[in-house]
Amino acid sequence: MGSCSSQEMKKTMKAKLQEAKQKQSQTTTPNRSTTQPLVVRPNTRCNTQNIPQTVVEQGLTSISLQNINQTLVYRSTNFSTYYSLLRKEDKDFPFTTIQHNNTGIVRIIKSYKLTDEKYVASLLNYQLHHPNLIQLYEIYEEQQKYHVAEENSKEIVILNSKMFITEQDVAFVFNQIVEAIDYIHHQQLTHGHLTIDSFALFGDKYIKLYNLFHLFMKKKPSFEESHYLPPEYFENQQYTEERDIWSLGIILYQLLYHTSPYESKSFNKLRVEILISEMQFEQSISNEAISLLQQLLDKNPKKRIKLKDITKHPWLLKQEVQSREEQVRETLLRLQKSKKLNMLQAYILKFIINNYPPDKLRDIYSVFRSLDLDNDGFFSLSELLASYTDFVQDDDKTKSVCVNIFKKVDMDKDSKITFAEFILYAIKRKTLIQEEVLDTSFKLLKNKKNFITAESLATQFSLEKEYFMEILMELNQKDYLTYRNFKELMADIV
Repeated sequence: MGSCSSQEMKKTMKAKLQEAKQKQSQTTTPNRSTTQPLVVRPNTRCNTQNIPQTVVEQGLTSISLQNINQTLVYRSTNFSTYYSLLRKEDKDFPFTTIQHNNTGIVRIIKSYKLTDEKYVASLLNYQLHHPNLIQLYEIYEEQQKYHVAEENSKEIVILNSKMFITEQDVAFVFNQIVEAIDYIHHQQLTHGHLTIDSFALFGDKYIKLYNLFHLFMKKKPSFEESHYLPPEYFENQQYTEERDIWSLGIILYQLLYHTSPYESKSFNKLRVEILISEMQFEQSISNEAISLLQQLLDKNPKKRIKLKDITKHPWLLKQEVQSREEQVRETLLRLQKSKKLNMLQAYILKFIINNYPPDKLRDIYSVFRSLDLDNDGFFSLSELLASYTDFVQDDDKTKSVCVNIFKKVDMDKDSKITFAEFILYAIKRKTLIQEEVLDTSFKLLKNKKNFITAESLATQFSLEKEYFMEILMELNQKDYLTYRNFKELMADIV
């Protein structure tokens, strides 16, 4: 796979990696640039005005939760040290797959030129995490290339317009696409090259954006991508949120009608068609679906529907793609009953969750969105109390129950619960903490001497070794974990 890269390149990437280490990823859900007023459900009966916004728990370790989402590992070594090539991409399966030498895990690998250094550095800095984005695990630097190891699925296929027949199925898929792009926009990023082929189907109907390249590398659109460009592109060629929203409209059109709205075979004719022609919407779909298409594909970008309003559109609400009341109730009760995690358990559980089936992550994220009443990427104690009152109970004990839940789940004590914290308590731990899962996770985290050490954990979460040294010594009275220690530690959380 070649020798080490030039000293100049190594120096540059080392600086980029250090920058990524210093940036703490706060949440797997977006950090909104503006906070909207709290929106309490109309049927909520409780008074949230006297709920304290800061909850301080006495007797906790002074160590705070850091970089819980910073799990993309950078290695200046050949990927063949850790993986073996399993299958090259072909017409039947457009992904190159590799197999982990120690665990047998099969993953996708994508390769990039050294000139794509900006993309690699951006992945490290942003550490994107969302149930509808493909999960990235490791980056390997070699002499001529970077290799990125990504998640795989036995049932992964590129999305196409003929996969779904009913509007309910289309709505379920499209809602996920919208939430993925909403997350990206709240990271102050745009895509600009979205097509239906940008998304892959994992299993029956769970969607992931697997083309992340154009989030950071802006290039001239291909002819295929041009079918998804809005009219204003031909005037200013800017990357805007409105451009992505128009692309979503074309994708939804294809999902509903199983064809493209444009027929031109050359770029010049396509340009004229996009600029001048009035799009036709046949009555083979519902009026609500046509209404959403019209708002997505408004030629005036200023009048085009906003992302935050798409999931509130009557068509999506009618299809019931959001979490159901019973799901929210069960999850709130699970938050109440789940055992409290120490810092080390939290980091390892989050590492294990990264390999959890996408449908489960998707369901949990849907519940999280339901609890985040003002849609700012986290929920407060007031929002938790409002939701608990609506879905579980409203009596004298409710306030104390919610305060106790908040103390437990808000692990970094910043008076808000992010998705990174929420999922640690909302997930069904018993179904996750199995012998095979623990065995594989230990092999991925251990060093060559078969110990999980402060150094191996620091590498995984882009933190200093001393940080995990303190955690290990305080909780384990030694600076490493054996496999037996590891199993006992994680068995205790069920």
